[in-house]
Amino acid sequence: MMARRDLAAVIAHLRQPPPAGLDPIAGMRALVADYGMGCSGPGLAACQVKPVMIGQCAAEWLVPPQAGDARLVYLHGGGWVAGSPTSHRAIAAELALGSRRAVLVPDYRLAPEHPFPAGLADAAAALGHAARHGPDGPGAAAGVALAGDSAGGNMAAVLALSLGPAVPALDRLLLISPFLAVAEAPDGFAGPVDDPVVALAGMALVAGLYAPAMASDDPRISPLNAHAEALAGLPPTLIQASAAETLRGQALLFAQRLWSAGRWARLSLWPDMPHVWHAFIGQLPEADSAIAEAAAFLAG
Repeated sequence: MMARRDLAAVIAHLRQPPPAGLDPIAGMRALVADYGMGCSGPGLAACQVKPVMIGQCAAEWLVPPQAGDARLVYLHGGGWVAGSPTSHRAIAAELALGSRRAVLVPDYRLAPEHPFPAGLADAAAALGHAARHGPDGPGAAAGVALAGDSAGGNMAAVLALSLGPAVPALDRLLLISPFLAVAEAPDGFAGPVDDPVVALAGMALVAGLYAPAMASDDPRISPLNAHAEALAGLPPTLIQASAAETLRGQALLFAQRLWSAGRWARLSLWPDMPHVWHAFIGQLPEADSAIAEAAAFLAG
C-alpha cells in the first residue's frame, strides 16, 4: 500500500514533544492547544461565535445559519487538564453547521487546579443552560444533545448515565474517541497499537490529577463500569473511534454493554486514524467524513 503523506504529516505532528522549558502540565496544555494543526473547515467561517457566562463558567455558542431550536453541548477533550473552547472550536463549528444545532462549548474548570467534580459540575450547568437558553437568550430547547471527545467523552458519558449532577433529558449522545475507563480493559482486538497520543500510563496519570481521591474503577471516572440500570437510560448513542488507537477496546465494550441493555447504539470504527482525528478537518478526508457522520446523527 502506498504511504499516505497526509496521514504521515498528522502522525509526525502528534509525535512532536512539548515546547522546551515547560512543566508537564503546561506542556500538555500547549500540545492540546495546537492539536489540530490549525485545521478548519467551512463551519468556522459560517458560524457566529457568541460568548456567554454560565455562573462563573465562561462558554461560547457556535451558531450556524438556519439554526433550529435543538441544541448541542460539546465537552472538549484534553485529559481533564488541557483544552478549551478555542482548541476545539473548529470541530464544534463543523458539528453545528452539519446538524443545524447551535453548539454550546463550556470552558469547564481543569485539573489539577480544580479536581473532580469541578469540571463535571460546569458541564452539567452548561447542559441545564442549553435546555433553558439559546444563543439569543431564554427559550426552551426543542431537544438537547451531548457530545464530547476523549476526556470530554468521559464526562459526557458520566452525565448521560446520571452518575454526576442532574442534567436535562438528552435526545442524542455522541462520543468521539472516548476515555471510558482508567484501568486497562480487555481490548477486544488482536495485536498492539502504536498510538502517538494515548498510552495507558498517561491515562492513569491524568486520571490521578483529575480525581486523586477516587478509585480507578469508580463509574464516575470509568463509566464503562456503570450498572446496567444506568445504561438502560441512555439516549441513542453514536461512538466513533479508531481501530488504531489505545481506546478502541473501551469503545467496543461500551457499545456491547449498550446493546446488551437494549439501547440504540452505533459503533463506528475507522482504520488507521489517530485519536480524535476529527481535528484534522481538510487535512484528512476521514476527518471530514467522520464529522459528516456525526452531524447527520445529531440532526436526527
